[in-house]
Amino acid sequence: MRHRYFILISLLALAAPARAENCPVKHPALTGLDRASMAAAYEASFIGAEGRTPTWTRGAGKDDGEYWIAVSNHFGEFGDGICRAGWNRYWELKLTTGVEALDPTLGDQPARFLPQSTPIVTPPPTPPIPPVVPATTDTTAVLAAIADLKQTVSAEHAAQTRSIGDALKNISEWALKYLGPAVGAWIVGHQMAK
Repeated sequence: MRHRYFILISLLALAAPARAENCPVKHPALTGLDRASMAAAYEASFIGAEGRTPTWTRGAGKDDGEYWIAVSNHFGEFGDGICRAGWNRYWELKLTTGVEALDPTLGDQPARFLPQSTPIVTPPPTPPIPPVVPATTDTTAVLAAIADLKQTVSAEHAAQTRSIGDALKNISEWALKYLGPAVGAWIVGHQMAK
């Protein structure tokens, strides 16, 4: 029983494509490796070469988009020992011609048919703000209003100062009248207790 598992695991290991961690030399991916990028690249090549949209039918050769994505969406070692990933001219030619023995350096070139990308719209530059030019109006009225405000504030300050002074005077009188005898009696009582 152990022997069967060993054989199965060995066969699975041999069937697995070379991944990035096993690659001595890697060429940068020419497309995104996410599904959306790969699907767009595959479809662009298919439409460019075949003149129609693929059916995406599994097992249908050229029309099996999932197969083409699966073989190109990861780093794998090509015949020249260099690892490549993404949709490139190699996969596009293999898709459109069916030829198996292609030049591996085609994997360093972008596909001939690329997905249409939406143009990036840049907003027009905002016009510069014009500099503020000091007005040449008469400032006499503004200066008069400021002087009037200063006078009002000074008068209110003087009134508040008088109110505070009156309040302190009243508190002092009350304290002498009512607290003075009590404090004096306490002091005398405290002295006598000694």
